Amino acid sequence: MSGLNKRRAIAQLEQARLHSERGEWTAVETLVREVADSKFREAAVPSLLGEALRQLGRRDEARVVLEEGYAQHPANSEIEARLGCLYLDADEPVKAIEYLGRARKARPRDPQVLTSFAGALLRVGRAEEAEAQLARAMLVGGGADTRLVLAMVKLRRGQFDDADRIAAQIEGTQTAPILQWTARALRADIKLLRGDAKGAFEAWRRIDAAGHLQPHQVAHMAYAGELAGEKDQVDAAIARRLAQEPLAEDLLLFAQIANLRKEPARAMEWLDRAAQTVKVQESAWDFEFHSARGRALRLLLRGDEARVELQAACALPEASMVRVGAGPFVDLGHLAAEAGAFEEADAHFRRALELDPDEPEAKKALELTARRLGWRQALEASADERVGAAKAEAEALRRRFLVRETEVDKLKREVERLKAERATAEAKARDATQQVAALVSQSPQHLRAELEERERDIEAKSNENLERAFGKISCPERLRQMLLVAERTYQKSLYTELPAAAVAVLFSGAFERSLVELIVHPFDQWLDQRQLRSRFLEDGVRERRGNRVEYADRFFESLDREQSARPPSLGEVSRVLERREEAYLSIFNQFLTSSFELPSGFWGEFARFVTWGKETLRDPVAHGHIEIDWEGLKQFRERLLFSFAGEPTGVLPTLLRARKKK
Repeated sequence: MSGLNKRRAIAQLEQARLHSERGEWTAVETLVREVADSKFREAAVPSLLGEALRQLGRRDEARVVLEEGYAQHPANSEIEARLGCLYLDADEPVKAIEYLGRARKARPRDPQVLTSFAGALLRVGRAEEAEAQLARAMLVGGGADTRLVLAMVKLRRGQFDDADRIAAQIEGTQTAPILQWTARALRADIKLLRGDAKGAFEAWRRIDAAGHLQPHQVAHMAYAGELAGEKDQVDAAIARRLAQEPLAEDLLLFAQIANLRKEPARAMEWLDRAAQTVKVQESAWDFEFHSARGRALRLLLRGDEARVELQAACALPEASMVRVGAGPFVDLGHLAAEAGAFEEADAHFRRALELDPDEPEAKKALELTARRLGWRQALEASADERVGAAKAEAEALRRRFLVRETEVDKLKREVERLKAERATAEAKARDATQQVAALVSQSPQHLRAELEERERDIEAKSNENLERAFGKISCPERLRQMLLVAERTYQKSLYTELPAAAVAVLFSGAFERSLVELIVHPFDQWLDQRQLRSRFLEDGVRERRGNRVEYADRFFESLDREQSARPPSLGEVSRVLERREEAYLSIFNQFLTSSFELPSGFWGEFARFVTWGKETLRDPVAHGHIEIDWEGLKQFRERLLFSFAGEPTGVLPTLLRARKKK
């Protein structure tokens, strides 16, 4: 190494980095070239020099420096990021994604890399992925440039209000001038998409007059001018852009301008020129390409080819965007109307007006189509009326011949019906007489014995079912008695017309008590044993007002000794079970996992069961609904006592068996 020693070279590179942070790229080039001439081979040399040349507009030189540097330092993430940005500038988004994607993996917390990667994704139409990358960039410190790309993503996804709000914030802040002017340009595009062509054109003219109109924005100004009726200025803008090596996006806009002027042959020339480049196939402009080509082919009376292009456009996501997506539907409507398919044309024009209620061509075409449909329907109705009248006359003649025979048949059927009703009534009378005689013959002692036998059967069946459910599992006596009463009532309902609500209130009450016995009270004791009550209550505080505390859930209030609150209800327990994995319930979740030996998936299934039981049984009873679904009650009883989550034991036996011994 000649000219500079290693220490001096490193010092100059650090100085160059400081200049780069201030945007002083000429100074960066001067400092780094001296280091490069000294044969200093650190990766920072081509990285900084290439970026300086890129920022100074010497992109061919920058590409040579960065590609040579990458060959010397393969997989260097900084050089990869610089190359990706360079390819993005050159409208080569696929190569930009390749390099920036690798750089992003190596530098996942670099907001600039994430932002550039999102910009490349947006360029190829992957707006949803781009928005995800921008969200990550904002989390790791992304600034105004990140928000500006986010506004572009919002615009591409048809979220005009969000895009305009973000761009307005950037325009109104004291940030880099280039970002402010880019934000103004973005707002000009938004004006156009909202239907304000004159406002958009004036905005572009102000940007141009200030000297901040970028080459790739000239075609945007031209398109806005065409819609605003500024033909001479549009022609000047097109000529200006053609002298600057136009990109595929520019050519597509020129094609759309030609279509607006009813010059489809000229539009096809622009489109063919755009299609000759690989870039149009790799960009986010497929919708515009198919739409413009479809309209040009329609104007050239090549209907079948036009329909293929327009249907391809309608299959893309942009076809559902407000204003943007209306064009292909208008052209499809014209094609359908020209083929006499007025219903289809009507549907296409209506879809276009859903996307853009102010679309003048769709409005006029829909009105004409409606008149044609009305005329055709009137003709069809007239023909249908004549045919209907002839059929009615023939039917009247046929009925006059058959009327007498029909009346005789009707009388015969009525006699048969009366005979059948009399026989049925006599049979019912005989059955009723026999039932009365049977009841009279029964003695009071016989009835009493039958009722006592039924009570014994109910008692035995109830105890047998609880024994089947719990077996040798120890169940708190109070809870067992509540379940026994509920089960007895259920067994009685099998013999009587007892409403399901009467059984539901007992089972749901027993279940609510079981949650207090098995979860709430043990948790209360556990908090004292672990000295975690204060911390648990603090996690649940939503707001403090002097000495008064408002908790996020009444479950916390029930465990605050100073509140003297009642135990939590079924609904309150169901909520904390459902939200047990949230941060403010972490101590409660710790209690569940440390106090019960259960598989990890049990508590989620259990929480859903508690919520279902509350909504199926508890809530209807609490609101006075007598009619409750018997099938729902039976299913609740089965899962509570006998089988749950594919296991041959119910919820309560499972919880009792899973309790860890203290």
